[in-house]
Amino acid sequence: NASDAVTNADHPFQDLESLIPETELTTAYAQGDFEISDSMEAYAEILLNRRETTAKGYRQFWSYLYNEDFFAGSSLSEGWTGAQWLSPTPITDHSGSKITVDYRRFLAGLSGEVGDWYWDLTYQNSHSKGKYRNKVIFDDAISPYNFATGSCVGEVTPVRGVNCIDVPWLDPQFLAGNISGEVRDFLFGEEEGNTVYKQQTVEFSITGDLFELPSGMMAGAFGASLQKDSIVDTPGAVTLASNAWGSSSAGITQGKSDTKAVYGEINVPLLNDMPFVQSLDLTASARYTDVSAYGSDTTYKVGINWLIGNGVRFRASRGTSFRSPALYELYLNNQTSFASQRSIDPCINWGTGVAAGTTSDIVAANCAADGIPADYAGGAITATVYSGGGAGQLQAETSVAKTAGLVWIPEFEGHDFSMSVDYFDITIDGEVTLLTAGQIVGNCYNSENFATEPLCDQFDRNATDLRVETVRGGYLNIADQRNRGIDIAAAYSTDTEYGTLRVRYEHTVQLEAARQLFPTSDPIDRTGEFGQPENVGNLTVELQKDDWTFNWLARYVGSVDNYERYGQGTFRNSTTIRGERVRLKLDSDKVIYHTLSATRDFEDLGLTATLGVANVFDKEPPKVSSVGGVSREGNSAFYSQYDWLGRRVFANLSYQF
Repeated sequence: NASDAVTNADHPFQDLESLIPETELTTAYAQGDFEISDSMEAYAEILLNRRETTAKGYRQFWSYLYNEDFFAGSSLSEGWTGAQWLSPTPITDHSGSKITVDYRRFLAGLSGEVGDWYWDLTYQNSHSKGKYRNKVIFDDAISPYNFATGSCVGEVTPVRGVNCIDVPWLDPQFLAGNISGEVRDFLFGEEEGNTVYKQQTVEFSITGDLFELPSGMMAGAFGASLQKDSIVDTPGAVTLASNAWGSSSAGITQGKSDTKAVYGEINVPLLNDMPFVQSLDLTASARYTDVSAYGSDTTYKVGINWLIGNGVRFRASRGTSFRSPALYELYLNNQTSFASQRSIDPCINWGTGVAAGTTSDIVAANCAADGIPADYAGGAITATVYSGGGAGQLQAETSVAKTAGLVWIPEFEGHDFSMSVDYFDITIDGEVTLLTAGQIVGNCYNSENFATEPLCDQFDRNATDLRVETVRGGYLNIADQRNRGIDIAAAYSTDTEYGTLRVRYEHTVQLEAARQLFPTSDPIDRTGEFGQPENVGNLTVELQKDDWTFNWLARYVGSVDNYERYGQGTFRNSTTIRGERVRLKLDSDKVIYHTLSATRDFEDLGLTATLGVANVFDKEPPKVSSVGGVSREGNSAFYSQYDWLGRRVFANLSYQF
């Protein structure tokens, strides 16, 4: 019946929700070149692309009504009595979006030679227009009539100016999502917004030999570029009018930027033909970048390439990078959205959470220090979340990347083999990010430096009922992010009676994946947790004979667990719920996904056809508990490393002319 549909967690509308949005991609590409003379060539490229993405969903929405005899009472609540008010919460399938992005890129260039120097001049023009059509609930059909005492018939809504009708909030059929046509038209609608992004680039580069050194020829490359970017994002009419219930309101975002850059690189042969030094080369490069919307900076990279002998090579590098905030990050017009108290406030019933093992000791202590009672039930009114661009406040992201490694390419007659081991250490300073309301409030109360935690200044509580009243989000710079690890790669190929066999394996050992939000907070290393496995790898085996190619790909994801995160630094794999000790599932064993495919080349026809099976053994994502910071969809861990589609057959057909 209808009441069962409201309380059933598996409402039919949920089965219609898109886990992975449906996407259609159409691409056309053409290129050509023309020889002007023996030393000059003209070339051009054209790329046209359309992407259509459709997502279906469901949502709940609610109002506030007086009981028939509570406070002022309401004639629309006949039969509902008692010292309380109501918040009916129906469900609807009126949710989802369709996004269409049309992208075009045109490139034209001239290249040529002057003596021993090669030069290249290019002009690129790209234009991207995205249209996003969203299903919305009209706010002026709900909010103005919260706690109304009677019928609204005869009134007009304050934003759209349409005739008001009484919404049957207490009808079980309405609550279950069976909404009549007249009410549906009053509550629901659609809007379309668009984003236009334009970019033009002119770049000139020249490369060649500089002069002879005792160990060889010193070479160089130099260039300059000018880039113009602009963005105009116009939300739909409902969003512009702040009339989308439960959704962000926003204005038009627009901005532009000019980027100028000059760069140079040299390759210097230092030594050769010496004991243990077959060759030793130094490369050094520098780039000066000036961004009108932000500022300027200089970056560099220095590397050495040392061929020791017998196929053994040592390589190392150190480099810096600089990324000014993107136009959207700088100029995003102020947005207003609304978040439920339970989705953002970890202090709600924190005493019960401690007893059940779902609230950590540090959160409980900080909630208590903030004057929040252990039985605080949370506010009834949603929190207002403000966010916008960071022009004038955002700093550029900067990074330092260091690498060092060995390469071995021995000479085996009839066999090709190579192997490399590289250490990498990448630190990003001032990463630009957009924190959600839940992250802001949650990280405040999860901080070991609660009294001085900067995130705690980003939201306000109501002095009377203690609910989170406003949250100030927006783009900001976080303090630090560091990734360290080891990349291992090996490749082998040989000719056999069955064809040419090629085997390649790539493996990454992650040593550190730490993030620090602010200088006053401690870095948090998530290595070995869900989303940051210590070990990942890819094995590819290819057999090619005549027009046929057979491939086997094995993708390896190492074991992970979140027990220490749940235990705030100590291993904790159980909790107490209603007086009983319950074992938690916050880990996953290693997972290997297999893909098989066969490709046939029809050279005479210009066709290439591929048929294959992905996730051959139909492995499901690991099942996990709903605590410990694990992202879930249903009961399964929801991370990019895991396959969500199951076993599937795929086919590709390409035509070249």
